[in-house]
Amino acid sequence: MKIKLLIAFAFFSLTTFGQLTGKLTGLNTTKKASINDTVIKVIYKNNKISKNPTAVFYNEKLVSNSLISTINPDNISSINVIKKDTIIDSVKYYGRIMIQGKTSNKHNYMSLSEFKSKYVSPSENVPVFQIDGTIVDDDYNGYLIDEKNILRVIVTPVDNPKQKIKIDFINLLTKSNKNIEESNQIIIR
Repeated sequence: MKIKLLIAFAFFSLTTFGQLTGKLTGLNTTKKASINDTVIKVIYKNNKISKNPTAVFYNEKLVSNSLISTINPDNISSINVIKKDTIIDSVKYYGRIMIQGKTSNKHNYMSLSEFKSKYVSPSENVPVFQIDGTIVDDDYNGYLIDEKNILRVIVTPVDNPKQKIKIDFINLLTKSNKNIEESNQIIIR
């Protein structure tokens, strides 16, 4: 878990330093929520931290940034962050994350589209992926995951004819300590 947090911190630190532009008007504070609130607070989440991509290398091979979300921290021996712009195949990357794995044979990278066709029953519904609570809003053909680090797949079909909604909500849970612990809990009602 520590390695996963370190990877996330390294990734986000590359894209956030030096991003402040313009004048800062002051500190924004929000009021704490209470049961007596009369106004509903609507929050739009945006998972994209920066439009500037960071080059991620796993065992010296350029991989998709998405791989960080499902890589097994136990298979990482070292991480090196290089804060230097790089151009690879005419694409400018703002820094590099060099991840060295312990063994290169204990992973199986595949796109979400490949994963869906391998594990999810065929359906005409539109797929929507979520990985450990984060909705994936990238190209499913280019979004790489480590198949061997997926603990569970939960598929929830949503069919609402009145709203003309037909989706398959596909929730992937990784083999994190938290997910393993929660899957082993027995709830008696």
